[in-house]
Amino acid sequence: MSDLLQACREDVVARQLRAAQLLDRYGVYGHFYQLSWNGAELPCRSLLELVAHDCVPSHPNALLQRQADVVAVMMNPGSSRPLGTRHAPPQVVGKPPSLQGYHLVPTRPDNTQYQIMRIMAARGWKHARILNLSDLREPKSPLFLQKVAEINQGDAAGALHSIFHPGRKEELASLLGGVGQTPVIAGWGRHPSLLPLAIRCLDRLRGHALLGVPVAGETRLFAHPSPMLQRAKDAWLDAVLMQSTQLGAG
Repeated sequence: MSDLLQACREDVVARQLRAAQLLDRYGVYGHFYQLSWNGAELPCRSLLELVAHDCVPSHPNALLQRQADVVAVMMNPGSSRPLGTRHAPPQVVGKPPSLQGYHLVPTRPDNTQYQIMRIMAARGWKHARILNLSDLREPKSPLFLQKVAEINQGDAAGALHSIFHPGRKEELASLLGGVGQTPVIAGWGRHPSLLPLAIRCLDRLRGHALLGVPVAGETRLFAHPSPMLQRAKDAWLDAVLMQSTQLGAG
């Protein structure tokens, strides 16, 4: 069987995997914190790790020392939250902690992560790392964009909600891996208000192979992995899987 035919068959199987089947294969771990800004406590998540169960170390924090098979960059963590109710995210004033201050905890996944898991299943990838243009956890996009605009007009410390800010370059470099070694899935969405964050992100991603579906007329914006319509979800998945095959990333 040719490699291309085998990849096509794996793609078909992966597309059909349901949430419960994906969770049987992969664990989900995130680092959460509370950003103190302008008298408010803003819930944040700095990263998410999707890992095959047979590759999860005894302490999830050890994942931070590993290079992921693929990195995905989305808009923001949305409604992401720890699975346990007892976890109290640390409070951060100014710059978020370095990797040494991270504490990975089991995390509730959503439809976006399931799309990334399907790509992992098709390509045999064991470890995906999800970053965001902004760490702010806000499920409603209009409220998120409004908050980002407010923060960006305020003090410089508030702008550190983005891991792509120059003040967090060492943290980002550790999580991205070496230039040219790790492909990056871009999926932060279509809203023009994201352009300032997207431009900064793309500058930091130079040298990494980019996978994703560029928005017509604005190649710095990329379609979200999990749009509302199922056929749009399938189209996104097919496009990124084809790109990864052409790249030889899998």
